[in-house]
Amino acid sequence: MQTVELDAGSWTTAQDFRSALKAAIGAPEWHGDVVAAFLDSIFGGGMNALKPPYVIKVVNTTHLEPELMELIRDLSSAMEETRMRRLVRTGEDVAASLEIAGPGSQARR
Repeated sequence: MQTVELDAGSWTTAQDFRSALKAAIGAPEWHGDVVAAFLDSIFGGGMNALKPPYVIKVVNTTHLEPELMELIRDLSSAMEETRMRRLVRTGEDVAASLEIAGPGSQARR
């Protein structure tokens, strides 16, 4: 399974995260910024350059504001719930997830 690391070291806003995520998945320029847009493009398929299976790992998060960490956690949970619902409904496992690396984790150089 492919792992894509997102380095949160320079993020200060939710838009920084969303922009990095869109770039990582190869989303089209017109891709939306809400959680539902990410779930649709990741689990609906066909629009992003990056195709499952993959894990997106967010590293260097120790400095992030609580609201931004909550947004990342919410998307991670929503992705897992969507993956499980799709598996139960269709029998297809779209193996895509978002993980937050531990406090000591740093981006690989």
